[in-house]
Amino acid sequence: MSNVDEGLADLVRGAVALELNGEYFYKRAAEATQHPRGKAMFLRLAEQEQGHIEEIGALFSGMVDADEWERLSSEETASPRTSPVITELEAAIAARGRPELADDTQALRLGMELERRAIQFFEGLKVRTNDPMKLRMIKHLIEEEHFHYDFLQTQLDSVLNVGIWLDAPEFRQDGKF
Repeated sequence: MSNVDEGLADLVRGAVALELNGEYFYKRAAEATQHPRGKAMFLRLAEQEQGHIEEIGALFSGMVDADEWERLSSEETASPRTSPVITELEAAIAARGRPELADDTQALRLGMELERRAIQFFEGLKVRTNDPMKLRMIKHLIEEEHFHYDFLQTQLDSVLNVGIWLDAPEFRQDGKF
């Protein structure tokens, strides 16, 4: 049995579950996407989620000992909590009858939702510590999740061919620059 505070243990499990769900989601989205660049992008994001698990290990290593980290992360890896976003992706794939018929834009939107939830989780974690080193790590993870969110938004804009809203004119119709 562990001597780790159950609240901290839940945070460790929650952080690991987030990243495992992200990795699974992106691998599954890669399977469901027909476009080679889309597949490559989703697989690259899956790899980055795996890297985040290592960063989370470093983050929690000062809070729990190595054996406890291994136990908690192994527990979550053995039977991870499934995110509602993954359930939605699987339902969308099932509704189309075959994995390769899933809608790329839906996968991008669901990925953005997954990243939004990760940002909220790490923002909540940030207020639980005053340790400068841990705060730097958490902020780094938040920045990574924001980067993923923005990257997916850009991809969605590109796929939809709508681009982004501009806050100022980029050109003038009269030919004057």
